[in-house]
Amino acid sequence: MLLEKPGIDAYGPIRPDEAKEALHSGLWSDDPALKIVIQDALRAENFEMSKQFVMAWVAANSLYQSPFTARYWEGTMTEKANIPFFTVAHAVNALTPQIVNGLFYDNPPFMTQNRPGTKKAVADAIGDLLAYQLEEISFKEEIRLGVINALLFGTNIWKWGWESFEKDRKIYKRKNNAATVQIGSASITAHPDDDEIDEEIVTDYVDRPTFEHIVNLRQVLVDPGLQVPDIRKAKYVIHRLYLTWNELDKLRERPGFNIPSREKLLDLFLPPKEQVEMSPAENMMRNPMWDARSDPRYNEQTIDPFSQPLEVLERWTPDGYIVVLNKKLVICNDNNPYGTIPFLSIGWWDVPEAFWSIGLAKVIGPEQRLQQGITNTWIDQATLNLNGVYVRVKGKSIPTQNIRIAPGKIVEVDAQGDFSPLERQPAVPEAGEHLTLSQNRVEQFAALGESATGFAGSSGHSNLARTAAGANLLSGGQGNRISDFVEKLATQVIVPFLYAAHELNRSLLPTSTIKYILSEELQNEYMKGQNDIIEILNAGVRFNISAGSKLQARKNMAQALPIMIQFITNQQTENQLGVQGKKVDIVEVLRMLFEVSDWKNFSDVIVDMSPEDQQRWQQMQPGAQVAAKAQAQSQLAQQQFNQKSQLVDQENIGRAGRDVMRQVLEKASMPEEITGAPGGVGFGSNAG
Repeated sequence: MLLEKPGIDAYGPIRPDEAKEALHSGLWSDDPALKIVIQDALRAENFEMSKQFVMAWVAANSLYQSPFTARYWEGTMTEKANIPFFTVAHAVNALTPQIVNGLFYDNPPFMTQNRPGTKKAVADAIGDLLAYQLEEISFKEEIRLGVINALLFGTNIWKWGWESFEKDRKIYKRKNNAATVQIGSASITAHPDDDEIDEEIVTDYVDRPTFEHIVNLRQVLVDPGLQVPDIRKAKYVIHRLYLTWNELDKLRERPGFNIPSREKLLDLFLPPKEQVEMSPAENMMRNPMWDARSDPRYNEQTIDPFSQPLEVLERWTPDGYIVVLNKKLVICNDNNPYGTIPFLSIGWWDVPEAFWSIGLAKVIGPEQRLQQGITNTWIDQATLNLNGVYVRVKGKSIPTQNIRIAPGKIVEVDAQGDFSPLERQPAVPEAGEHLTLSQNRVEQFAALGESATGFAGSSGHSNLARTAAGANLLSGGQGNRISDFVEKLATQVIVPFLYAAHELNRSLLPTSTIKYILSEELQNEYMKGQNDIIEILNAGVRFNISAGSKLQARKNMAQALPIMIQFITNQQTENQLGVQGKKVDIVEVLRMLFEVSDWKNFSDVIVDMSPEDQQRWQQMQPGAQVAAKAQAQSQLAQQQFNQKSQLVDQENIGRAGRDVMRQVLEKASMPEEITGAPGGVGFGSNAG
């Protein structure tokens, strides 16, 4: 082969010198690493085949899709009844929204709590950052698709990691810039009337965590010795991928990868090219005609050589990471960059001492077959009764071919009774009871509105719902079963991923990206103050999921919150807090009220005051009103005093004027000898 090294037996044992070299260096060399990956993958695959896990998944798909298969009456081309039943599909699709909606009743579906030494504002900022990233990577949709797999097959696996890539986006600008026109003392910005627009390409650099459900469980090969339904505790996990030329070529940029030259790599995809080796399980599971699933990735969907697949095996251990191309070349042999196996798993019905769990296809699949068989047989019996079967006596006058019956048709016979209908058998009356009992078993096993402890009696239905206590028990059985699965989903998948994403952000997310998300995208309160971004990198936080068993606690919170608010806002409580130097943060109380009532617009309702608002608020305070009233009264008294002073001044001026005039008149009336002036003063010399 093109990339195969001469003298390497990929299926041979590990030599002592290779083990000693790995003991001293801490890493396997490429030759034993190739043996380990190929042989471990083969062992895990053979284990799955020996336990018939893979074949059970094929049967589960068949039950879920319930394909139609033509059935014929023996010796004829007349079709028998074959009504498809979707008992398994109904159960899966009925439980999925209950689980997902119960988990994602709030956005984000988790709470971030600060550890000692970390500010609450920092924890809130970390929670908002993670919530933004979860929405970007379609976290809820990946959980939903994974839940479907877990319910149907019994187990689902998610894979997480980190990705960095460049993304181009278009922005549009006017060709002619706006002009500023000065009109008097005002400046007006005028936009051009033309419609010419320039297109500009802007490159965004994206760094974020990844989270995806494993579409095909057969592509994940788990340590056969794992005895618990938690993949994180496996010794190793091998992920079989099918990568195209472009996807392999992009791996050159990742540290630790040694990809062949483009010319040698392209030779693998061009004729005569390397064939993708499929496992026996994959060969047994090629899609039949009725299967609605897409073509497997190992098949060629196009003649474009750059889009055709090539097998890649990733072997993950807590310490190491080995990647093998086409089972012939080690293209990466390095330490695990995450320090843990980057897979998460969950099971529906856990099996003791086993990793793989039992799904609804195995639990209620037989009931679907039973219901389908009884119903189709019942319909066949009704068909015979409706169409009728006739008996005729052999004779010369009776034709040998079949006689078709039609309304008004006459059949001639030699003797009475030579041609008569066959005695009809009534349809099985207990068939309906069997269907009812079967459906009750389905509801019990699948938690579709039953009690976890009660079973239907001989009547075919449960009598628990006749009383209020029984109805509560019915709903409680369903809720306990679902809440248990939601609790496992939270503790085994969501919370571990949140911790992993937080650690990835701390070590790999650029601080410029953190600032951009928190300030530009989210307008986070933390970024409005003079806070250091280093606090986010060094923060200690705790993540909790408000779902599962916590749903009832949330209802209790909603009921107790009004009483608590009334208590903490009591004057006596405030006085006691004041004695101890404490107070009630009413903003946090309001935040609790918004959260428990599912209102998301707290930041839009509770906003900062503007300077004008603060001035008006101060004026409305009782002390400010008293001061304003006193000031108004003082101003009124001063005004009245000024008015009185003006009146007094005017009166004094008038009195002084009258006194002067009186003195002038008195002088004018005196004799000349007294005044020394003839005829008085001021009236002319000709007076008198």
